[in-house]
Amino acid sequence: MSSPQPSSRTPRYASETLLIAIVILFKTFSASSAVAQTCPGSLLNPELWVIELQCRSSLDPAIVPFNLPFPSSLSSQYVSLDDDGAVAIRYISSGAHTEGVFYGVNGSGSSIISASSPDSVYSTDLDLHAGMLAVADGPFGAGGAHVFDTTGAIIQNFPAGGPMALSGIGSPTMLADGSIAYRADFGSADVIAIDEFDGPTRTQTVLANTLTDYTFLLTPTANDARQVVANTLPVSGPARRIVRFEADGSPTTVVETGATFNAFVNSTAIASDGQVAFSARRTADSVWGVYRWNGATITEIASGDNPDINSGSLANFPPVINAMGWVAFRATDITNDSTALWVGDGDRLVKLFQYDQLLPTDLGDLQAGFDFGGLTGKQTINGVIDINDTGQVAVASFFRNGTIGVFVASPDAPVGCNPSDIAEPCGVLDFSDVVAFLTAFATMDPVADLAAPFGQFDFSDVVAFLASFGFGCP
Repeated sequence: MSSPQPSSRTPRYASETLLIAIVILFKTFSASSAVAQTCPGSLLNPELWVIELQCRSSLDPAIVPFNLPFPSSLSSQYVSLDDDGAVAIRYISSGAHTEGVFYGVNGSGSSIISASSPDSVYSTDLDLHAGMLAVADGPFGAGGAHVFDTTGAIIQNFPAGGPMALSGIGSPTMLADGSIAYRADFGSADVIAIDEFDGPTRTQTVLANTLTDYTFLLTPTANDARQVVANTLPVSGPARRIVRFEADGSPTTVVETGATFNAFVNSTAIASDGQVAFSARRTADSVWGVYRWNGATITEIASGDNPDINSGSLANFPPVINAMGWVAFRATDITNDSTALWVGDGDRLVKLFQYDQLLPTDLGDLQAGFDFGGLTGKQTINGVIDINDTGQVAVASFFRNGTIGVFVASPDAPVGCNPSDIAEPCGVLDFSDVVAFLTAFATMDPVADLAAPFGQFDFSDVVAFLASFGFGCP
């Protein structure tokens, strides 16, 4: 696959010409000529985020829950985030309703789906996208899936069976056209399929199966372009291969075990533009890391070499990725000996949620994290996390008082398309970005600290700016 080219909307400055311009401006530019940086999309600074509570569970009658019924538990549930900042998450209750699904946005919301059964009606994981919610049957259910709107009304039922007689539908990904992608059982085999209805006609398109090329297929994720990524066990060759299946079913290898990596986390993630995030263990030194693949190159986002990150914990949960190339992941924070949440873009890495952090709630600021004792120990992050294309991150956190809160963290600044897009208009690279970079560089503003060693402003930052500028906006 060829490397992405600069957008036609972006001025195509030659690197040499731009470098000459930068050198000239460095000699003549005054630091007093301040230009506000208005698109710090890659400035991953925890101070530039707004964190808002969406709901909070409670099993203690003395503590009233927020936007959820009492009693309610969010333990081990998966939060899903839509591009408008709305979240959905399954909760457990008792009495007339033993479980349900919460939907909310901007701090308001409620239960939109409820059920009562001694067994699980819905699965722990779900997917909220384009104002629709895909939920699979619980482990004791019939093995199908349902699509709801944000009021809880059923839009489409995908029962087990269909044209391919698929069963055991698990972890469906919601596509904006109303179809879903998932792994399912096909007799004694497994398949990755896209399932959809055109009126009463149901079509199941199989992209991969364990009858021919693979011995095992792990949970896939998909985007609206019908690209589906999954960790696989090939029939021959490497022990593991992460594959992006294109809309026509053709496979594109993202990465496979060999000289560079010898293990991957089972689940992977795909962005709306086809970028892929995965966690892998390096063959050379057995250190785990989080990586991004942009269709051509692999970039390390973080690794167990970081003195803050427990290497082995990166093998426990999959990362998530958006079209800006931001990757969010949870791992054990060595400093606090507890789970934490990080966001990185390949240049900068920020710890966004951690143990002892004060988080805003309906009860005032509460300390994040709970010490369960024993082997479980301190835990801050509950379940999996999510990220959207505006840079928002959704996460559930334990609190000292025994409750669990669901939050959306939003970058409190306009977002640029890449690290060099630091001046208005956001999403367009032009000479105003060059001037803004010079201003930031002259004043040692972190927005211009684009390359290692971070904290030091030198020519490597200029080179990184040139490379990012030359890449262009999508």
